[in-house]
Amino acid sequence: MEIADMLVDNGMLSAGYKYLNIDDCWEASYRDPISGMLRYNETKFPHGMLALSDYIHSKGLLFGIYTSSGERTCKKYPGSWQHEYLDAALFSSWNVDFLKLDCCYQDNIKDRATAYITWSKALSIQNRSIVFSCDTDELLLNENNFEFPFQWAPEYCNMARIWGDIDDEWESTLSISDHAANIYYASQPGYWNDLDILTIGLGKQTIEEYTSQFSLWAIMSSPLIAGNDLRIMKMEIANILTNKEVIAINQDKLGRSGNMIRRAFDGSYEIWSKPVYYENMSHFYDTNNTLHFSPLPLHAVVLLNRLNITANITFEFEELFGNKLSPHQPTPIWTVFIRDLWLHQDLGEFVDTWTAINVPVHGVRMITVLLRNTTYFHG
Repeated sequence: MEIADMLVDNGMLSAGYKYLNIDDCWEASYRDPISGMLRYNETKFPHGMLALSDYIHSKGLLFGIYTSSGERTCKKYPGSWQHEYLDAALFSSWNVDFLKLDCCYQDNIKDRATAYITWSKALSIQNRSIVFSCDTDELLLNENNFEFPFQWAPEYCNMARIWGDIDDEWESTLSISDHAANIYYASQPGYWNDLDILTIGLGKQTIEEYTSQFSLWAIMSSPLIAGNDLRIMKMEIANILTNKEVIAINQDKLGRSGNMIRRAFDGSYEIWSKPVYYENMSHFYDTNNTLHFSPLPLHAVVLLNRLNITANITFEFEELFGNKLSPHQPTPIWTVFIRDLWLHQDLGEFVDTWTAINVPVHGVRMITVLLRNTTYFHG
């Protein structure tokens, strides 16, 4: 209840953090011997889960809970193996809005994968809508498994993990973003690649590294799930997690994932791009109301410095809006308007290229690029 109050009071709810999710260890050590139902830990939750759910909802928040598809959760509490429909009905009776399903203590790979399908069916027959988060990292990391979750999860899950558990280390952030770059196409409205919880504020990285993580997660449309202790959150961390301009890119109504459009040959920097909704887009639709994506006028762009020194990073606007298809076509000249989403400043108009000056060590510049005009040079 304390955390629910904090989400309201510290501005996170108004920034868009709607779900308060309880992870592993909420349960008692055994199921009810008569009904077979999961039992909550009465010491931790003396008023019960329904009372907790009601309080969370009274704050304008939504309630999330955790279980595992195996016989045990990762922390060895009772799992949901062969109790999927029973547990789904229990969670529904507690007015749960979000379910994270892990796959610990599930030895058979086939059973691990099919458990998500079973759970999807169990949730679909409940009397309320429950967001289904498939924590599929154990499937991904088994060297004998060649059926990657992102190939089947969109049909059954609202979000699914794409790589191993994140650590509060810069190398972990890069490992996950590197993998996400290869499967960005799987993300779509109704299903999102889950890059794992945000480690922002856990204390082992710099502010620049945390800013980079938030920018990358946002541009790739990953669910934004804060993993820090709100009771001891510093203002500089809150400023990252509640940047409404960056969150707006993550929550953009087009629902497309960003992708890496360039990586330096030496790996020193990356440029990521995501097309985002623009209010004057009516002429980008044909008579069948089909949206054409090439090119859209507004993009979010992240320029990431992977070096251990500050760096200047330049990109050309044709990387966003296209280039001439043959040498016989005139050369386009792109005029754009740029806004910096971390400085909250309009930077002005630029032609053809823009350079981010002195991008910090492991830092980013995150901008929006609005196409203002295209002219052609014949020569």
